[in-house]
Amino acid sequence: MADVDLDDIQGDLFNRGFPKFHEVYYFFHILSSKEREFSQNVKSLVSGEVKHISSLRKVLEDWKGVDDAATKNRGIVDPAKKEVVPTCNSLIAFSKSGLDRIQTGLTSAGRPSLDLRNLNRSDPIFDKGMREDGPKNLNDPLVKEWDPLFRKKTIHGLLKVAGSSPEIVKKELDDIKSILGYPNVIIDIDGNSLPTKANSMLEGNTRPGKEHGHEHFGFRDGLSQPLLKGINSPEKLKKDPYMQTDQNIITITSNPPGTQDGIEAYPKDRPAWMVNGSFLAFRKLEQDVQKWIDLVNKFADAGCKNADHCGAKLMGRWKSGAPVANFPKEDAPPGTPYATIVDNAFRYKGVAKFDCPLGAHIRKTNPRTDTDSTKMARMIRNGIPYGTEFQPDSRPDPNDTRGLLFACYQSSLENSFQFVQRSWSNNKKFPISTTGYDALIGQAKDDGMLNITLHDEDEGDLDPGLGQFQKSVTMKGGEYFFVPSISALKDTLGCD
Repeated sequence: MADVDLDDIQGDLFNRGFPKFHEVYYFFHILSSKEREFSQNVKSLVSGEVKHISSLRKVLEDWKGVDDAATKNRGIVDPAKKEVVPTCNSLIAFSKSGLDRIQTGLTSAGRPSLDLRNLNRSDPIFDKGMREDGPKNLNDPLVKEWDPLFRKKTIHGLLKVAGSSPEIVKKELDDIKSILGYPNVIIDIDGNSLPTKANSMLEGNTRPGKEHGHEHFGFRDGLSQPLLKGINSPEKLKKDPYMQTDQNIITITSNPPGTQDGIEAYPKDRPAWMVNGSFLAFRKLEQDVQKWIDLVNKFADAGCKNADHCGAKLMGRWKSGAPVANFPKEDAPPGTPYATIVDNAFRYKGVAKFDCPLGAHIRKTNPRTDTDSTKMARMIRNGIPYGTEFQPDSRPDPNDTRGLLFACYQSSLENSFQFVQRSWSNNKKFPISTTGYDALIGQAKDDGMLNITLHDEDEGDLDPGLGQFQKSVTMKGGEYFFVPSISALKDTLGCD
C-alpha cells in the first residue's frame, strides 16, 4: 500500500486525534446564491500563509510537543509549575446536502462537476443522511425528538476545533468563520442543543482531575483504536499487532476494501477526488448517569460482588481501562504500570463468559476475531465529553445534561459505524441467540427495553440477572459528513 500522505489527510484521522482539553463542533448552513463565494473562501482557508485546517503532520508534531512536556512534568505536584503546550487544530467536513450546494457553485463558475451522482451506490447511507438512516435502521429516536440544532435548518458543514483552552479554540473558530464569510456566506443553524446555550454549536471538555480521559459513567475512553502504518510508531504497532489496520479501512484509497455481507454498496464508484478523505459519523449521546448507577447497583442479581464489578462486566473494562479479559476478578491494583492496565494485546478465546459476557460493550463492538468482517468494522473514535459533572444528591435539572460528543472516522459508513451499531450493538442475537443487547449503546426497536445475558461461574445463564432495563444513553441528534483531503479542499471544492 502507498505511503500515507501526512500533508494531505486531515489531522484528526488517527487514534490519538487532536490534542485537546476543550473542543467545539460548529454546524453551518451555506446561503443559496453564495455557493461560488463559499468555494473561494474554502480555498483561502487552506492556501494562505496560515493553514487553518490541520494536517496529520501538524497534529503529530503537536503531540510530540505535548508528550515532551508531559515527560518534563512528571513528579511536579503544583499544577502552576507544570509546562502547558498551547495547541489548536481544526477540521472541516460536509454533509451530502453541503456537497450538493458546493457543486452548484462550482458548475456555475464553469468548474468540473464533483460527480456526486454515484454516491447513492458507493455510499448510500451518506447520500441519505442520518435523519433518514438513524430512525429507520439504527432504532434512533424520531427526528422530531432530536435537539433543535439537528432538526431545523439543513446542516451543510461542520467545523471541529480543539485545543488547550476555550480562549484559543474560540479565537480560531472565529477566524475560520470569518474566512468562510460568516454571516454573509455561511450562517448559523437556528437551533441549539443544551447544555450549550448558543445556537449552531456544541462544546465539549475533558473531565477534570483524575477523571481526565474518562467518560461520564466513569470509564477510561478511547482505548483499543485502529493503528496505522506510517502514522503510528513501529513500537506501537509491534506492541499491539492485533489492532494494526489497513489505511483503506479509515481513509479512502484507490483500492477500497470489500463490503460486509448483505450490504449493497459499491465503493469503487466513488469520484477520484475523494481519495485521502474519510466519512465522519457524529452523534450527540446523552448519558443518564443516575440510571446507569441504578442499573449496576443490581450487582447481586448479576452475580457480581459490587457495582464496579457489574459495570466492568457490562463495559468489558474496569473504570481504569483495564480489560476484564486480563483482570477478571478486580481492577488493576494501585501501582500497576499504565501500559499494563491498558494493554490491548488480548483475545476473547478462552475468556470465560462469567468474566466477560458476550454482550459486554467492548466485546460486542470489537469481537477481536481475524475475520474480514471484524477488520472492516474498525473505526477511529475521537469524541469528547460534554456537560457538567454529575452530582448524585442534587435536584434533577432537565437542562443540566451530560454525555459524549461521539465522532468516528471510516472509509465506509456501511462497513463500520452503521454495521457495528445495527448488526452488533442493537442485535440481541449477536454473536449467539441468547446474548442480549450492548448495555451501553444498544437500542431496541421503538425505544424498547434492553437485556443482556450474564452468567454464573459455571457458565450457566443467570435468570433473570439484570432482567429488562431502560437504556442509559439517548441519541439526541447527529449527521453524516465527508472529511475531504486538504488537496481536495484546495483544488476541487475550492475555486479562484
